[in-house]
Amino acid sequence: MPQELSTTVEDYDDSDESVVVDESGADEGGLDLPENQRQAVMQQRNTSLREYHWLHQQGRLKLNPDWQREYVWKGKRPSLLIESLLMQIPIPVLFLARTVDEDLEVIDGVQRLTTIFNYFSGKFKLKGLEAFPELNGKTFAQLDKRIQRKLEDSVITSFELSANTPQDLKFTTFERINTGGMSLNEMEIRNCIYRGKLNSKIQVLAKNPDFRKSINMRNMSDRMFDRALVLRFLAFDTLRYDRATKGIKSFLNRFFESHRDAGEDVLDDFERRFKRAMQNCYSVFGENAFRIRKHDHMGGGEWATQANAAIFQVISTSLASYDAAQISARGDMIMEEYLDVLTDSDWIDAVTKSTGDTKKIKYAFDTWTRRLQALMEGVEGLDGKRLFTTSLKKELLEQDSACAICKNEIKSLTDAAVDHLEQYWRGGATIPSNARLAHRSCNRARPRNN
Repeated sequence: MPQELSTTVEDYDDSDESVVVDESGADEGGLDLPENQRQAVMQQRNTSLREYHWLHQQGRLKLNPDWQREYVWKGKRPSLLIESLLMQIPIPVLFLARTVDEDLEVIDGVQRLTTIFNYFSGKFKLKGLEAFPELNGKTFAQLDKRIQRKLEDSVITSFELSANTPQDLKFTTFERINTGGMSLNEMEIRNCIYRGKLNSKIQVLAKNPDFRKSINMRNMSDRMFDRALVLRFLAFDTLRYDRATKGIKSFLNRFFESHRDAGEDVLDDFERRFKRAMQNCYSVFGENAFRIRKHDHMGGGEWATQANAAIFQVISTSLASYDAAQISARGDMIMEEYLDVLTDSDWIDAVTKSTGDTKKIKYAFDTWTRRLQALMEGVEGLDGKRLFTTSLKKELLEQDSACAICKNEIKSLTDAAVDHLEQYWRGGATIPSNARLAHRSCNRARPRNN
């Protein structure tokens, strides 16, 4: 049985039954804004379409940066926007953010501006117009000069966020204002606010083969889930979890802000450690890495289909400092220890409920780190066979799948544990004749004096 370590959670209470279990573990919580950073400074401007188009052509209006979703307007919707402008119907305001380089980034309004610029560039013909049916089938170049000028002179009001806005306030503004279809998530916002060398490196690391095989999820690049995981690894591996004193959202923002244009030596070190960690994780956990298990009343269970972000940041960073040989020699023991920690209800709560909370982060890291360190530090000087091998567990399961404690069927190898008949602490040897197979949950509940 894996070594049990005493861990406690002070002031750790989930008595609020309204807390929702999130198997993805991706909840970052909120931002604790300082009192002097709680009010956005925005300037209202009335700008013509001609000027917006010019700024875009000059590269100063960041209309479709990496973080934004593809253009999604279809059918006659683009044409109706152009017609509304000709009819002088007020268009919803745009929200922009000015950068320190005096460029403008679009917070809300990408689809509208893309439609306008596409039409100016001759990328579609008008169709389905009701007030101006005579314009159906025409590109911008085919319009009468008078109508072209009327369209170019049309004004859309914008609210512009000041360039000296604190990053957390800017982040919150992006979160709350963006209304274009499906609101941007945290990683999509960061890819706008913190564009630079680190952002480019994250895109590269997200394609790492071991990483993608161990995450093993369809469409993992959708909504930048893969890049969000890479960011979590880099932040927690570099700054360590005890620095996340104000919650994970602020923690990740601070890391991105301070390393957005890191030097090549730093970025290369990030890549080396990430590759090593992913190789180690895939070596130990295979395609079921970073997942919880859904247990039934018989002690069996299945792996969750989705990798858990809170588990990922704990496990991946814990294996980043070991070489492949060390991990390979202890792979079975690490897997056994992980399966055992999944039976700790407090640990499961820490990685599935309010996972952005500082206390939850600390408990998840502390619990696993203590277990892994004890296992890795003592394995060579121990009995040599403190833990039974996976091959013996497989052999015993094939011989008889009944649990030695509850007598019910053990449904899979990962639900099984091999324990000493005469307990190890009493001098019981780690040999096949002193082994018995049981459900992992039954084995964990076995009294120490039994």
